[in-house]
Amino acid sequence: MDPVSVSALVTLLSKIFDGTTGKVGEQLWDNLTSVVRRAFGRRSTSVEAAKRLGERPGDADSIRSLAEALVADSARDPQGAVQVRHWVARAERELVDAGSISSTIPGDVHRNVVQARDIHGDITF
Repeated sequence: MDPVSVSALVTLLSKIFDGTTGKVGEQLWDNLTSVVRRAFGRRSTSVEAAKRLGERPGDADSIRSLAEALVADSARDPQGAVQVRHWVARAERELVDAGSISSTIPGDVHRNVVQARDIHGDITF
């Protein structure tokens, strides 16, 4: 599994707090806070950052602080990093399944376009 980036975490956390994810977002947030406590301990930078974000839901600075703390804690703790990566994978799947992540192609399209989720094999036009 690849390491998780700050930008990927910011994107996921922003989506969870943007008001469009409803119950799925609430469940993912609850799950993340549990993962963080379990993976890094109650006194970690990530736990403190998660607490601040919980107090200020959707705050962009708090989202970025949590993302940075998760990446830093993951770099120090490989087992914790695995748990965070599993959470990210689950969050991405659930947000896609809930229709909370989508792609839009602006303007008129005059070429071939493919929008897909899981592709196993070639695509030919």
